[in-house]
Amino acid sequence: MYTLIIICCFAGFYQQYDTSRKAKLTSGGSYEKWIRLHPLQARWSGAALLLAGLILLIIKDGAGVGVFTFVLLLMAAACYTVALVPLNALKPKHIVLLIILSFLLELFLFR
Repeated sequence: MYTLIIICCFAGFYQQYDTSRKAKLTSGGSYEKWIRLHPLQARWSGAALLLAGLILLIIKDGAGVGVFTFVLLLMAAACYTVALVPLNALKPKHIVLLIILSFLLELFLFR
Protein backbone atom coordinates (compact mmCIF):
# COMPACT_ATOMS: atom_id res chain seq x y z
CA MET A 1 0.00 0.00 0.00
CA TYR A 2 2.77 2.41 0.90
CA THR A 3 4.57 1.68 -2.36
CA LEU A 4 1.50 2.81 -4.30
CA ILE A 5 1.19 5.93 -2.14
CA ILE A 6 4.87 6.81 -2.65
CA ILE A 7 4.54 6.31 -6.41
CA CYS A 8 1.50 8.62 -6.47
CA CYS A 9 3.30 11.33 -4.52
CA PHE A 10 6.53 11.18 -6.52
CA ALA A 11 4.78 10.97 -9.92
CA GLY A 12 2.44 13.83 -9.00
CA PHE A 13 5.30 16.05 -7.89
CA TYR A 14 7.33 15.15 -10.97
CA GLN A 15 4.46 16.13 -13.25
CA GLN A 16 4.10 19.44 -11.45
CA TYR A 17 7.87 19.99 -11.67
CA ASP A 18 8.08 19.12 -15.35
CA THR A 19 5.31 21.54 -16.31
CA SER A 20 7.07 24.40 -14.51
CA ARG A 21 8.59 27.14 -16.63
CA LYS A 22 11.44 27.61 -14.14
CA ALA A 23 12.66 24.01 -14.20
CA LYS A 24 15.71 23.00 -16.19
CA LEU A 25 14.15 20.47 -18.53
CA THR A 26 16.13 17.76 -20.21
CA SER A 27 15.17 15.61 -23.14
CA GLY A 28 13.44 12.52 -21.96
CA GLY A 29 11.32 9.58 -22.89
CA SER A 30 7.72 9.33 -23.95
CA TYR A 31 6.40 10.21 -20.48
CA GLU A 32 8.26 13.52 -20.44
CA LYS A 33 7.22 14.26 -24.02
CA TRP A 34 3.57 13.68 -23.12
CA ILE A 35 3.90 16.02 -20.13
CA ARG A 36 5.40 18.76 -22.29
CA LEU A 37 2.86 18.33 -25.09
CA HIS A 38 -0.11 18.34 -22.71
CA PRO A 39 0.81 20.69 -19.84
CA LEU A 40 -2.75 21.36 -18.68
CA GLN A 41 -3.65 17.67 -18.46
CA ALA A 42 -0.30 16.95 -16.79
CA ARG A 43 -0.93 19.61 -14.14
CA TRP A 44 -4.41 18.28 -13.38
CA SER A 45 -3.32 14.65 -13.33
CA GLY A 46 -0.32 15.56 -11.15
CA ALA A 47 -2.60 17.35 -8.70
CA ALA A 48 -4.96 14.36 -8.77
CA LEU A 49 -2.06 11.99 -8.01
CA LEU A 50 -0.95 14.16 -5.10
CA LEU A 51 -4.49 14.34 -3.77
CA ALA A 52 -4.89 10.56 -4.16
CA GLY A 53 -1.67 10.03 -2.18
CA LEU A 54 -2.92 12.35 0.57
CA ILE A 55 -6.32 10.66 0.76
CA LEU A 56 -4.78 7.17 0.82
CA LEU A 57 -2.42 8.19 3.62
CA ILE A 58 -5.29 9.69 5.62
CA ILE A 59 -7.33 6.50 5.16
CA LYS A 60 -4.37 4.27 6.08
CA ASP A 61 -2.86 6.20 9.00
CA GLY A 62 -5.48 8.70 10.18
CA ALA A 63 -5.76 12.43 9.67
CA GLY A 64 -2.82 13.75 11.70
CA VAL A 65 -0.25 11.12 10.82
CA GLY A 66 -1.47 10.95 7.21
CA VAL A 67 -1.04 14.68 6.61
CA PHE A 68 2.35 14.69 8.35
CA THR A 69 3.56 11.71 6.32
CA PHE A 70 2.30 13.33 3.12
CA VAL A 71 4.28 16.48 3.88
CA LEU A 72 7.40 14.38 4.50
CA LEU A 73 6.87 12.45 1.25
CA LEU A 74 6.38 15.70 -0.62
CA MET A 75 9.63 17.10 0.78
CA ALA A 76 11.48 13.91 -0.19
CA ALA A 77 9.97 13.99 -3.68
CA ALA A 78 11.00 17.62 -4.09
CA CYS A 79 14.58 16.96 -2.95
CA TYR A 80 15.10 13.91 -5.15
CA THR A 81 13.40 15.42 -8.18
CA VAL A 82 15.21 18.75 -8.09
CA ALA A 83 18.58 17.09 -7.41
CA LEU A 84 18.47 14.09 -9.75
CA VAL A 85 16.35 15.04 -12.76
CA PRO A 86 18.71 17.71 -14.20
CA LEU A 87 21.58 15.21 -13.95
CA ASN A 88 19.63 12.57 -15.92
CA ALA A 89 20.41 10.14 -13.09
CA LEU A 90 16.90 8.62 -13.13
CA LYS A 91 16.53 5.98 -15.80
CA PRO A 92 13.23 4.12 -16.29
CA LYS A 93 14.80 0.72 -15.65
CA HIS A 94 16.22 1.95 -12.32
CA ILE A 95 12.85 3.33 -11.27
CA VAL A 96 11.05 0.10 -12.19
CA LEU A 97 13.64 -1.95 -10.32
CA LEU A 98 13.27 0.25 -7.24
CA ILE A 99 9.47 -0.02 -7.37
CA ILE A 100 9.61 -3.82 -7.68
CA LEU A 101 12.10 -4.09 -4.82
CA SER A 102 10.01 -1.80 -2.64
CA PHE A 103 6.84 -3.74 -3.42
CA LEU A 104 8.51 -7.07 -2.63
CA LEU A 105 9.93 -5.76 0.63
CA GLU A 106 6.54 -4.41 1.62
CA LEU A 107 4.81 -7.63 0.65
CA PHE A 108 7.13 -10.13 2.32
CA LEU A 109 8.81 -8.29 5.22
CA PHE A 110 6.33 -5.71 6.48
CA ARG A 111 3.13 -7.63 7.11
